[in-house]
Amino acid sequence: MLFERFRAAILAFAALALPAAHALADPIADFYASKSVTLVVATPPGGPYDIYARLLARHFGGHIPGHPTILVENMPGATGMRAAEYLYAVAPQDGTVIGNLHNMIALIEALGQSSVKLDPTQFNWLGNMAREVGDVILSTTSPVKTVEDARHKEVVMGAAGPMALGAIYPRVMNRVLGTKMRLVTGYNGANGVAHALEQGEVEGDAGDTWFSGQGRTYDWWKAGKIRVLVQIGTRAPDLASVPLLPDLARNDDERQLLELFSTPYVVGKPSAVGPKVPADRVAALRAAYNATLADPALLADAKKLGVSIAPVSAEELTALIKHLMSLPPPLLARAKTIAAP
Repeated sequence: MLFERFRAAILAFAALALPAAHALADPIADFYASKSVTLVVATPPGGPYDIYARLLARHFGGHIPGHPTILVENMPGATGMRAAEYLYAVAPQDGTVIGNLHNMIALIEALGQSSVKLDPTQFNWLGNMAREVGDVILSTTSPVKTVEDARHKEVVMGAAGPMALGAIYPRVMNRVLGTKMRLVTGYNGANGVAHALEQGEVEGDAGDTWFSGQGRTYDWWKAGKIRVLVQIGTRAPDLASVPLLPDLARNDDERQLLELFSTPYVVGKPSAVGPKVPADRVAALRAAYNATLADPALLADAKKLGVSIAPVSAEELTALIKHLMSLPPPLLARAKTIAAP
């Protein structure tokens, strides 16, 4: 009899506890616990985007409810537009595919420079891993030492493709500021251009990312192998005497254009999921992304890799991209002509 009463009490407690257990269940954790997540990188292995993506992949899963495994997949092509199109229109829209996309996506679409048609404002942006400083660098063996020199002497610049930053900035400087930069394209990403610069095939590179105190470009600079002609986006503390791109403007029209072309460095190393991912999963991924970029373990790994973490929030990044996509048509038409190969 005592056993039966005890058994009845246990069953009654279980019946009461069951609704509470269901209430405490986390549907996001339940979803991700049995999944792996693919992190698509818009560039080849080895370059800055790939380094950032693999750094994120090592730590992100531990902050997502359910702790999924993160798998990195490189999907280079068309200055990042191949990966963007995949995330936008092909990948599962359930939060199991994340993109570390190219900082040129919004500018390329705003200027109508791609056959891939997508609306960057429709991505669910998670944020940006680093607010960056861009640069235009020249080998110290080049006779060109200043922007004024580049207005009078030809300088050979390397780039991955015609719509890569390494190609756009020389065209912008040529067409807005009157420099004489000759482009050689077709190199395999940032590493290919860097190798060409080391081998003397080209004199300079544009659109690289400057990491104060660390990284390949900084090491070249400290060793006296390169000079920094221009910085783009934000100022680096160790390049105080180097002009920002808009500083070179000679009138308001030029300044507007040079500011527009500087925006990719705020877009930086952006992460997103597709347009139709459910809102609760987007919110969970954004919270996990923020926590990951504040994680001391990730920050320690970033320091070892020689990269900076300077996050831009999902809200700020979304607002910037919406601003880019809604600029006055006459300004965009002028910019389109300037950027065109």
